Amino acid sequence: MSRFILRYRGTGAKPAGDVERVRALPSVTVLDDSSPRMLLVEAPQTELNALVDSMPGWIVTQERMIPLPDTRLKPRRDKKGE
Repeated sequence: MSRFILRYRGTGAKPAGDVERVRALPSVTVLDDSSPRMLLVEAPQTELNALVDSMPGWIVTQERMIPLPDTRLKPRRDKKGE
């Protein structure tokens, strides 16, 4: 199963009824719902897409990991011949 971010694009906070519909699916695990407008879930993509299509104002995107750059200072290398 993959992880997905569900984002509510309507006005106000995410509807509690919609959140309960997501939680009610047996194959969906809600990993984080602390955001007022988003959910992080683990679920099969086809089932999740079918559910989100029936809930107006919601979009679903697959979670992506973006590596952070290495910002540690590194010693300078002396140029040869100088």
